[in-house]
Amino acid sequence: MALHIEDIGKQLEMVAKIPGIPAILKLLRDQTGMRFVGLARVTPDRWITCAVLDEGGFGLVPGDELDVKTTICKAQLDVPDTVVFDDADADPIYRNHPAPQLYGFKSHMSAAIKLSDGSYFGSLCVLDPDPVVVNNDRNIGMLEGMAALVGRLLDESFAHGATLQALKAEKAAGLSREQFLAVVAHDLRNPLATMHVASEILTRSKDTAIGRIGNRLRTSAARMASLVDDLVDFARGRAGSDMPIRMSAASDLDTILEHVVQEVRDIHPTRDIRSDIHMGGPVWCDAARLQQLVSNLLGNAATYSAQESRIVVQASTQDGRATIAVTNWGNTIAPDRLDCIFAAYTRDSALCEDSSMGLGLHICQLIASAHGGTLSVSSDPTAGTRFEMSWPSQAVG
Repeated sequence: MALHIEDIGKQLEMVAKIPGIPAILKLLRDQTGMRFVGLARVTPDRWITCAVLDEGGFGLVPGDELDVKTTICKAQLDVPDTVVFDDADADPIYRNHPAPQLYGFKSHMSAAIKLSDGSYFGSLCVLDPDPVVVNNDRNIGMLEGMAALVGRLLDESFAHGATLQALKAEKAAGLSREQFLAVVAHDLRNPLATMHVASEILTRSKDTAIGRIGNRLRTSAARMASLVDDLVDFARGRAGSDMPIRMSAASDLDTILEHVVQEVRDIHPTRDIRSDIHMGGPVWCDAARLQQLVSNLLGNAATYSAQESRIVVQASTQDGRATIAVTNWGNTIAPDRLDCIFAAYTRDSALCEDSSMGLGLHICQLIASAHGGTLSVSSDPTAGTRFEMSWPSQAVG
Protein backbone atom coordinates (compact mmCIF):
# COMPACT_ATOMS: atom_id res chain seq x y z
CA MET A 1 0.00 0.00 0.00
CA ALA A 2 1.24 3.48 -0.79
CA LEU A 3 1.82 5.67 2.28
CA HIS A 4 1.39 9.41 2.66
CA ILE A 5 3.13 11.82 5.04
CA GLU A 6 -0.17 12.92 6.54
CA ASP A 7 -0.77 9.32 7.64
CA ILE A 8 2.38 9.09 9.79
CA GLY A 9 0.62 9.61 13.11
CA LYS A 10 -1.73 6.72 12.35
CA GLN A 11 1.20 4.61 11.17
CA LEU A 12 3.06 5.11 14.44
CA GLU A 13 -0.04 4.04 16.39
CA MET A 14 -0.41 0.91 14.28
CA VAL A 15 3.28 -0.04 14.58
CA ALA A 16 3.03 0.28 18.37
CA LYS A 17 0.19 -2.29 18.34
CA ILE A 18 2.10 -4.98 16.40
CA PRO A 19 3.00 -7.58 19.05
CA GLY A 20 5.94 -9.09 17.12
CA ILE A 21 8.03 -5.92 16.86
CA PRO A 22 9.47 -5.92 20.44
CA ALA A 23 10.52 -9.57 20.04
CA ILE A 24 12.35 -8.76 16.79
CA LEU A 25 14.23 -5.87 18.43
CA LYS A 26 15.23 -8.06 21.37
CA LEU A 27 16.43 -10.85 19.07
CA LEU A 28 18.67 -8.45 17.15
CA ARG A 29 20.10 -7.06 20.38
CA ASP A 30 20.84 -10.56 21.72
CA GLN A 31 22.37 -11.86 18.47
CA THR A 32 24.55 -8.84 17.66
CA GLY A 33 25.48 -7.72 21.17
CA MET A 34 24.69 -4.12 20.20
CA ARG A 35 22.81 -1.97 22.68
CA PHE A 36 20.42 0.00 20.53
CA VAL A 37 17.86 -1.43 18.11
CA GLY A 38 15.25 0.80 16.50
CA LEU A 39 12.63 0.89 13.77
CA ALA A 40 12.35 4.24 12.00
CA ARG A 41 9.82 5.66 9.57
CA VAL A 42 11.83 7.52 6.95
CA THR A 43 10.55 9.95 4.31
CA PRO A 44 12.43 12.55 2.23
CA ASP A 45 11.65 15.10 4.96
CA ARG A 46 11.39 13.14 8.22
CA TRP A 47 13.07 10.45 10.33
CA ILE A 48 10.78 9.29 13.14
CA THR A 49 11.32 6.60 15.75
CA CYS A 50 8.51 4.02 15.63
CA ALA A 51 9.84 1.38 18.04
CA VAL A 52 13.04 1.24 20.07
CA LEU A 53 15.06 -0.92 22.47
CA ASP A 54 17.72 1.42 23.92
CA GLU A 55 20.31 0.13 26.38
CA GLY A 56 23.08 2.34 24.99
CA GLY A 57 21.94 5.66 26.41
CA PHE A 58 20.93 7.26 23.11
CA GLY A 59 17.75 8.59 24.69
CA LEU A 60 15.37 7.99 21.79
CA VAL A 61 11.74 7.01 22.39
CA PRO A 62 8.90 6.32 19.92
CA GLY A 63 7.80 9.54 18.28
CA ASP A 64 11.19 11.27 18.50
CA GLU A 65 12.47 12.82 15.28
CA LEU A 66 15.95 13.35 13.88
CA ASP A 67 17.01 15.58 11.03
CA VAL A 68 16.77 13.13 8.16
CA LYS A 69 19.64 14.86 6.34
CA THR A 70 22.01 13.88 9.13
CA THR A 71 21.06 10.17 9.15
CA ILE A 72 22.59 7.25 7.29
CA CYS A 73 19.05 6.06 6.44
CA LYS A 74 18.56 9.08 4.13
CA ALA A 75 20.55 7.33 1.41
CA GLN A 76 18.26 4.28 1.54
CA LEU A 77 15.38 6.34 0.14
CA ASP A 78 17.10 6.25 -3.25
CA VAL A 79 19.26 3.12 -2.94
CA PRO A 80 17.85 0.76 -0.27
CA ASP A 81 21.13 -1.04 0.38
CA THR A 82 22.04 -2.55 3.74
CA VAL A 83 24.70 -0.50 5.55
CA VAL A 84 27.06 -2.20 8.02
CA PHE A 85 30.33 -1.10 9.63
CA ASP A 86 32.18 -2.21 12.78
CA ASP A 87 33.88 1.10 13.61
CA ALA A 88 32.97 4.42 12.04
CA ASP A 89 36.43 5.88 12.76
CA ALA A 90 38.09 3.14 10.69
CA ASP A 91 35.54 2.95 7.90
CA PRO A 92 36.69 4.64 4.67
CA ILE A 93 33.12 5.64 3.68
CA TYR A 94 31.50 6.65 6.98
CA ARG A 95 34.49 8.15 8.91
CA ASN A 96 33.46 11.56 7.56
CA HIS A 97 29.69 11.07 7.79
CA PRO A 98 28.05 13.41 10.34
CA ALA A 99 25.80 10.76 11.93
CA PRO A 100 28.35 8.77 14.03
CA GLN A 101 29.80 11.84 15.74
CA LEU A 102 26.47 13.69 16.00
CA TYR A 103 24.58 10.78 17.60
CA GLY A 104 27.46 9.07 19.40
CA PHE A 105 27.75 5.61 17.83
CA LYS A 106 30.72 3.68 16.44
CA SER A 107 29.21 0.43 15.07
CA HIS A 108 26.14 0.42 12.83
CA MET A 109 23.78 -1.87 10.94
CA SER A 110 20.68 -0.77 8.99
CA ALA A 111 18.44 -2.52 6.45
CA ALA A 112 15.62 -1.07 4.39
CA ILE A 113 12.04 -2.04 5.27
CA LYS A 114 9.89 -2.45 2.18
CA LEU A 115 6.16 -3.02 1.89
CA SER A 116 4.50 -5.48 -0.48
CA ASP A 117 3.94 -2.83 -3.16
CA GLY A 118 7.70 -2.14 -3.27
CA SER A 119 7.47 1.18 -1.43
CA TYR A 120 10.09 2.11 1.16
CA PHE A 121 8.75 2.42 4.70
CA GLY A 122 11.90 3.06 6.70
CA SER A 123 14.85 1.37 8.29
CA LEU A 124 15.67 -1.27 10.89
CA CYS A 125 18.74 0.07 12.70
CA VAL A 126 21.19 -1.53 15.15
CA LEU A 127 23.81 0.72 16.85
CA ASP A 128 26.36 0.73 19.65
CA PRO A 129 28.47 3.50 21.22
CA ASP A 130 31.53 1.22 20.97
CA PRO A 131 33.05 -0.67 18.03
CA VAL A 132 31.46 -4.11 17.62
CA VAL A 133 32.41 -6.74 15.04
CA VAL A 134 29.14 -7.27 13.16
CA ASN A 135 30.10 -6.98 9.48
CA ASN A 136 29.66 -10.63 8.46
CA ASP A 137 27.24 -12.64 6.34
CA ARG A 138 25.47 -14.15 9.34
CA ASN A 139 24.54 -10.82 10.92
CA ILE A 140 23.71 -9.16 7.61
CA GLY A 141 21.45 -12.06 6.60
CA MET A 142 19.68 -11.99 9.95
CA LEU A 143 19.15 -8.20 9.81
CA GLU A 144 17.77 -8.31 6.27
CA GLY A 145 15.51 -11.23 7.18
CA MET A 146 14.14 -9.34 10.17
CA ALA A 147 13.60 -6.22 8.03
CA ALA A 148 11.61 -8.31 5.52
CA LEU A 149 9.56 -9.79 8.38
CA VAL A 150 8.82 -6.31 9.74
CA GLY A 151 7.67 -5.31 6.25
CA ARG A 152 5.20 -8.21 6.17
CA LEU A 153 3.94 -7.40 9.66
CA LEU A 154 3.41 -3.78 8.61
CA ASP A 155 1.52 -4.87 5.49
CA GLU A 156 -0.81 -7.02 7.58
CA SER A 157 -1.33 -4.27 10.15
CA PHE A 158 -2.05 -1.57 7.56
CA ALA A 159 -4.39 -3.88 5.64
CA HIS A 160 -6.23 -4.70 8.87
CA GLY A 161 -6.49 -1.01 9.68
CA ALA A 162 -7.81 -0.23 6.20
CA THR A 163 -10.41 -2.99 6.58
CA LEU A 164 -11.54 -1.62 9.93
CA GLN A 165 -11.82 1.86 8.44
CA ALA A 166 -13.84 0.52 5.52
CA LEU A 167 -16.15 -1.37 7.88
CA LYS A 168 -16.59 1.74 10.02
CA ALA A 169 -17.38 3.83 6.95
CA GLU A 170 -19.82 1.22 5.64
CA LYS A 171 -21.56 1.02 9.00
CA ALA A 172 -21.88 4.80 9.09
CA ALA A 173 -23.15 4.84 5.51
CA GLY A 174 -25.64 2.08 6.32
CA LEU A 175 -26.93 3.99 9.32
CA SER A 176 -27.24 7.19 7.28
CA ARG A 177 -29.01 5.27 4.52
CA GLU A 178 -31.47 3.74 6.98
CA GLN A 179 -32.17 7.12 8.59
CA PHE A 180 -32.61 8.79 5.21
CA LEU A 181 -35.00 6.14 3.95
CA ALA A 182 -36.94 6.21 7.22
CA VAL A 183 -37.43 9.95 6.77
CA VAL A 184 -38.42 9.47 3.12
CA ALA A 185 -40.86 6.71 4.06
CA HIS A 186 -42.40 8.85 6.80
CA ASP A 187 -42.78 11.87 4.51
CA LEU A 188 -44.34 9.79 1.74
CA ARG A 189 -46.99 8.13 3.86
CA ASN A 190 -49.24 11.18 4.10
CA PRO A 191 -49.44 11.84 0.33
CA LEU A 192 -49.87 8.09 -0.24
CA ALA A 193 -52.76 8.05 2.24
CA THR A 194 -54.29 11.00 0.37
CA MET A 195 -53.91 9.11 -2.93
CA HIS A 196 -55.59 6.07 -1.41
CA VAL A 197 -58.56 8.07 -0.11
CA ALA A 198 -58.91 9.82 -3.46
CA SER A 199 -58.79 6.50 -5.30
CA GLU A 200 -61.54 5.06 -3.10
CA ILE A 201 -63.78 8.05 -3.82
CA LEU A 202 -63.14 7.80 -7.56
CA THR A 203 -63.84 4.06 -7.69
CA ARG A 204 -67.35 4.70 -6.30
CA SER A 205 -68.19 7.05 -9.15
CA LYS A 206 -71.08 6.09 -11.44
CA ASP A 207 -68.93 7.22 -14.36
CA THR A 208 -67.15 4.09 -15.60
CA ALA A 209 -64.16 6.04 -16.93
CA ILE A 210 -63.63 7.79 -13.59
CA GLY A 211 -63.97 4.45 -11.80
CA ARG A 212 -61.16 3.04 -13.94
CA ILE A 213 -58.99 6.02 -13.07
CA GLY A 214 -59.74 5.39 -9.38
CA ASN A 215 -58.71 1.76 -9.68
CA ARG A 216 -55.51 2.74 -11.45
CA LEU A 217 -54.73 5.34 -8.78
CA ARG A 218 -55.40 2.82 -5.99
CA THR A 219 -53.08 0.29 -7.65
CA SER A 220 -50.33 2.90 -8.05
CA ALA A 221 -50.62 4.03 -4.42
CA ALA A 222 -50.45 0.43 -3.20
CA ARG A 223 -47.38 -0.21 -5.34
CA MET A 224 -45.64 2.93 -4.08
CA ALA A 225 -46.38 1.96 -0.46
CA SER A 226 -44.94 -1.50 -1.09
CA LEU A 227 -41.77 -0.05 -2.65
CA VAL A 228 -41.27 2.29 0.30
CA ASP A 229 -41.68 -0.58 2.77
CA ASP A 230 -39.22 -2.73 0.82
CA LEU A 231 -36.63 0.05 0.77
CA VAL A 232 -36.85 0.61 4.50
CA ASP A 233 -36.56 -3.13 5.24
CA PHE A 234 -33.63 -3.48 2.86
CA ALA A 235 -31.82 -0.50 4.39
CA ARG A 236 -32.16 -2.07 7.84
CA GLY A 237 -30.63 -5.30 6.57
CA ARG A 238 -27.73 -3.49 4.89
CA ALA A 239 -27.07 -1.51 8.06
CA GLY A 240 -26.70 -4.76 9.99
CA SER A 241 -30.06 -4.64 11.73
CA ASP A 242 -32.34 -7.66 11.91
CA MET A 243 -35.75 -7.28 10.36
CA PRO A 244 -38.07 -6.25 13.20
CA ILE A 245 -40.88 -8.74 13.79
CA ARG A 246 -43.57 -9.16 16.43
CA MET A 247 -44.27 -12.83 16.99
CA SER A 248 -47.59 -13.97 18.41
CA ALA A 249 -50.03 -16.85 18.10
CA ALA A 250 -52.20 -15.84 15.13
CA SER A 251 -55.50 -17.71 15.31
CA ASP A 252 -57.02 -16.03 12.25
CA LEU A 253 -54.09 -16.39 9.85
CA ASP A 254 -56.30 -18.02 7.21
CA THR A 255 -58.46 -14.91 6.98
CA ILE A 256 -55.44 -12.58 7.11
CA LEU A 257 -53.73 -14.30 4.19
CA GLU A 258 -56.95 -14.64 2.19
CA HIS A 259 -57.34 -10.88 2.47
CA VAL A 260 -53.94 -10.37 0.82
CA VAL A 261 -54.82 -12.82 -1.96
CA GLN A 262 -58.02 -10.90 -2.65
CA GLU A 263 -56.12 -7.61 -2.80
CA VAL A 264 -53.82 -9.04 -5.46
CA ARG A 265 -56.84 -10.37 -7.36
CA ASP A 266 -58.25 -6.83 -7.35
CA ILE A 267 -54.97 -5.47 -8.71
CA HIS A 268 -54.78 -8.20 -11.38
CA PRO A 269 -58.46 -8.87 -12.23
CA THR A 270 -57.61 -10.85 -15.38
CA ARG A 271 -55.37 -13.36 -13.59
CA ASP A 272 -56.52 -16.76 -12.31
CA ILE A 273 -55.31 -16.62 -8.69
CA ARG A 274 -56.42 -19.55 -6.55
CA SER A 275 -55.95 -20.14 -2.83
CA ASP A 276 -55.83 -23.21 -0.63
CA ILE A 277 -55.15 -21.83 2.86
CA HIS A 278 -55.86 -24.11 5.83
CA MET A 279 -53.55 -23.50 8.80
CA GLY A 280 -55.86 -25.43 11.13
CA GLY A 281 -55.19 -23.47 14.31
CA PRO A 282 -53.02 -20.77 15.92
CA VAL A 283 -49.67 -20.22 14.20
CA TRP A 284 -46.63 -18.59 15.81
CA CYS A 285 -45.68 -15.77 13.45
CA ASP A 286 -45.72 -12.08 12.62
CA ALA A 287 -48.94 -11.97 10.61
CA ALA A 288 -48.19 -8.54 9.11
CA ARG A 289 -44.83 -9.74 7.80
CA LEU A 290 -46.45 -12.85 6.32
CA GLN A 291 -48.92 -10.58 4.55
CA GLN A 292 -45.95 -8.70 3.12
CA LEU A 293 -44.33 -11.96 2.03
CA VAL A 294 -47.47 -13.30 0.32
CA SER A 295 -48.06 -9.94 -1.37
CA ASN A 296 -44.49 -9.88 -2.71
CA LEU A 297 -44.58 -13.50 -3.88
CA LEU A 298 -47.97 -13.08 -5.56
CA GLY A 299 -46.91 -9.83 -7.20
CA ASN A 300 -43.75 -11.51 -8.43
CA ALA A 301 -45.77 -14.46 -9.79
CA ALA A 302 -48.25 -12.18 -11.56
CA THR A 303 -45.42 -10.20 -13.13
CA TYR A 304 -43.27 -13.08 -14.37
CA SER A 305 -45.73 -15.85 -15.25
CA ALA A 306 -47.68 -16.24 -18.45
CA GLN A 307 -50.85 -14.14 -18.47
CA GLU A 308 -53.14 -17.08 -19.23
CA SER A 309 -51.62 -19.34 -16.55
CA ARG A 310 -52.93 -19.84 -13.03
CA ILE A 311 -51.29 -18.87 -9.76
CA VAL A 312 -51.86 -20.95 -6.63
CA VAL A 313 -51.33 -19.92 -3.00
CA GLN A 314 -51.13 -22.73 -0.46
CA ALA A 315 -50.71 -22.57 3.32
CA SER A 316 -50.82 -25.33 5.91
CA THR A 317 -49.22 -26.75 9.07
CA GLN A 318 -47.84 -30.21 9.69
CA ASP A 319 -45.63 -31.74 12.38
CA GLY A 320 -44.93 -28.41 14.09
CA ARG A 321 -44.02 -26.50 10.96
CA ALA A 322 -46.00 -24.04 8.89
CA THR A 323 -45.67 -23.65 5.14
CA ILE A 324 -46.71 -20.95 2.70
CA ALA A 325 -46.15 -21.60 -0.99
CA VAL A 326 -46.90 -19.63 -4.15
CA THR A 327 -46.74 -21.50 -7.47
CA ASN A 328 -47.11 -20.20 -11.01
CA TRP A 329 -46.82 -21.74 -14.45
CA GLY A 330 -45.50 -20.49 -17.74
CA ASN A 331 -42.05 -18.98 -17.79
CA THR A 332 -39.46 -20.89 -15.73
CA ILE A 333 -36.30 -19.70 -13.98
CA ALA A 334 -33.05 -20.87 -15.56
CA PRO A 335 -31.04 -23.23 -13.29
CA ASP A 336 -28.09 -20.84 -13.16
CA ARG A 337 -30.42 -18.11 -11.83
CA LEU A 338 -31.84 -20.09 -8.92
CA ASP A 339 -28.74 -19.62 -6.74
CA CYS A 340 -28.90 -15.83 -6.92
CA ILE A 341 -32.65 -15.27 -7.16
CA PHE A 342 -32.90 -13.94 -3.58
CA ALA A 343 -30.03 -11.45 -3.92
CA ALA A 344 -30.94 -7.77 -3.75
CA TYR A 345 -31.56 -6.03 -7.07
CA THR A 346 -32.01 -9.38 -8.85
CA ARG A 347 -34.78 -9.61 -11.43
CA ASP A 348 -35.23 -11.49 -14.68
CA SER A 349 -35.74 -8.69 -17.18
CA ALA A 350 -35.57 -11.20 -20.01
CA LEU A 351 -38.98 -12.54 -19.00
CA CYS A 352 -40.92 -9.32 -18.90
CA GLU A 353 -40.90 -5.56 -18.75
CA ASP A 354 -40.35 -4.90 -15.05
CA SER A 355 -39.79 -1.54 -13.38
CA SER A 356 -39.20 -2.96 -9.90
CA MET A 357 -35.93 -2.63 -8.02
CA GLY A 358 -35.53 -6.37 -7.51
CA LEU A 359 -35.91 -6.21 -3.72
CA GLY A 360 -39.12 -8.21 -3.29
CA LEU A 361 -37.63 -11.70 -3.09
CA HIS A 362 -34.74 -10.45 -0.98
CA ILE A 363 -37.23 -8.98 1.50
CA CYS A 364 -39.13 -12.30 1.52
CA GLN A 365 -35.95 -14.12 2.44
CA LEU A 366 -35.33 -11.66 5.31
CA ILE A 367 -38.88 -12.34 6.56
CA ALA A 368 -38.30 -16.10 6.46
CA SER A 369 -34.99 -15.77 8.32
CA ALA A 370 -36.57 -13.52 10.96
CA HIS A 371 -39.09 -16.31 11.61
CA GLY A 372 -36.31 -18.86 12.05
CA GLY A 373 -37.36 -20.45 8.77
CA THR A 374 -36.26 -20.84 5.18
CA LEU A 375 -37.39 -19.66 1.77
CA SER A 376 -36.70 -21.97 -1.14
CA VAL A 377 -37.43 -21.95 -4.87
CA SER A 378 -37.83 -24.60 -7.55
CA SER A 379 -38.74 -24.14 -11.19
CA ASP A 380 -39.93 -26.78 -13.64
CA PRO A 381 -42.12 -26.54 -16.78
CA THR A 382 -44.50 -29.19 -15.44
CA ALA A 383 -44.51 -28.56 -11.66
CA GLY A 384 -44.25 -24.80 -12.13
CA THR A 385 -42.17 -22.21 -10.31
CA ARG A 386 -42.70 -22.59 -6.57
CA PHE A 387 -41.55 -20.33 -3.76
CA GLU A 388 -41.99 -21.93 -0.36
CA MET A 389 -41.46 -20.53 3.13
CA SER A 390 -41.29 -23.00 6.02
CA TRP A 391 -40.88 -22.13 9.72
CA PRO A 392 -41.63 -23.49 13.23
CA SER A 393 -45.35 -22.93 13.80
CA GLN A 394 -45.32 -23.16 17.59
CA ALA A 395 -43.75 -20.87 20.19
CA VAL A 396 -40.48 -22.17 21.67
CA GLY A 397 -39.95 -22.03 25.42
